[in-house]
Amino acid sequence: MEKTCKNIEQMLVDYADGLLSQTDTSMVAEHLAGCESCRRIHVALHKSIELAGVIWADAHAEAENIRIPAVKIRKIHWSRYAAIAASILLLATASVVWRTPVKPKEAEPTFEEIERKIIDSSSAARLLAAAELLRDNPKAETIVKQQYQHIVETYPETAAATKAKLRIK
Repeated sequence: MEKTCKNIEQMLVDYADGLLSQTDTSMVAEHLAGCESCRRIHVALHKSIELAGVIWADAHAEAENIRIPAVKIRKIHWSRYAAIAASILLLATASVVWRTPVKPKEAEPTFEEIERKIIDSSSAARLLAAAELLRDNPKAETIVKQQYQHIVETYPETAAATKAKLRIK
């Protein structure tokens, strides 16, 4: 990568968010048009931003449905339980440390592997979001089931595949 690529990489997040000045936006767009490496980073960043938006919307929708019942809280004398809690924590930690074998350090994933996982997660999340939109339509039931099955088979290691498995059952 050239020195200009390093400068462009530092501006890609602000570029994706639309926070750059018109001059900087033009400079980044011009660079992306001619640089495959920076363009791949921008595409991966853009897809991860889309995925974050889908995840945020999904979590927000689930959070709206949560009802917390009113519970009467009684006063607990923590000083009585502090020694017991500390002892249990110490025993649990000691047993885990004592029984855990030392594993050899695994190789860190490459940039391409990380990029592939981001792209797969993003694609699976978009397909799941589309299926969820169609789910309430009784005429689309077969298509939705096929979509869920496709997500599970094509993107098995994603959160969207886990949700699709639950929807299939």
